[in-house]
Amino acid sequence: MRMKKSVCLFGILSLWMVMSVSAQSLKQQEATMEDYLPLLQASGYQVYSFDISEFADESYLLTFKVKEYTDSIKGKEVGKFKVSNRSMIHEFSEESQRRILAKGTAVDVEKGIYRLGTKLYVSFRPGNTDSTKVVHMGVDGMGESARMLNLKGLKFPKSDKVDYCYESRPFILDKFEEGKFIPLVFFASFWVDEKYGFLRFCGAQEISSTMESDYIENTPHFYVIGVEIQKMSAK
Repeated sequence: MRMKKSVCLFGILSLWMVMSVSAQSLKQQEATMEDYLPLLQASGYQVYSFDISEFADESYLLTFKVKEYTDSIKGKEVGKFKVSNRSMIHEFSEESQRRILAKGTAVDVEKGIYRLGTKLYVSFRPGNTDSTKVVHMGVDGMGESARMLNLKGLKFPKSDKVDYCYESRPFILDKFEEGKFIPLVFFASFWVDEKYGFLRFCGAQEISSTMESDYIENTPHFYVIGVEIQKMSAK
C-alpha cells in the first residue's frame, strides 16, 4: 500500500513538473530601436551625440570642421558648416513675432527663445560607392550639413584584393575653451599588418585630444571631425 502511494505521489509530481515546463513559452514582441543598432552599425551607420544644453542661456555659433590627414599630423580642412544653438523671437519681423506668439510655437517665450538645440551630433552613413562615406554634422532642430569623405583603398599583402575599411572612435573631451577647435570624432582607415598579412584596426576606444594614439601612428589616412564654439554678439 505504501509503495502504491509512493508511485502515485511520484506520478503526480512528474505531471506537475511537465505542466510547469510546458507552461513556459516564447512570445513575439515588437522590436525596439535598440534591437536595430547592431544591424545599423554593421551596415556602416554610426552616430555620436554630444550634450550642449549648458549653452542654452546664450547664443553661440558652432562651426563644424572636417580635417583630412594623409601620413601626416598636419591636416587640411576639407569641410566646414556653421549653425547656431538657438534662434530668438526678436530676430523675426514684428508680423512673424505676433504669429509665433499666437501659435505658441516658441520654446521659451519668457526668455525669448524660438528654437533651441540641446545636442550636436556627428553621424556616418555609407556612400554611393565603396570608396566613399558620408558624414553628417548638425545641431538638433537647428540645421545640419553632409559632407562626402573619400576613402583610400588598402591592398592585401598576399593578393590583389583592394578593400576600403574604416572605423570611427570618439575623442576624449577636454575642458571647454571658447573659440578653440574641439575634436569630436576620429574616422580612420585600417592598416596592413605586414607580418600576419591582414588588415588591422585595434587600440583604445577613445582618442586623446592631443592626437597621441597608436591609431594615428599606424593608419595611412584619417579624418577628424570637430567643432569651434563662439559666443555670438547680441543683436
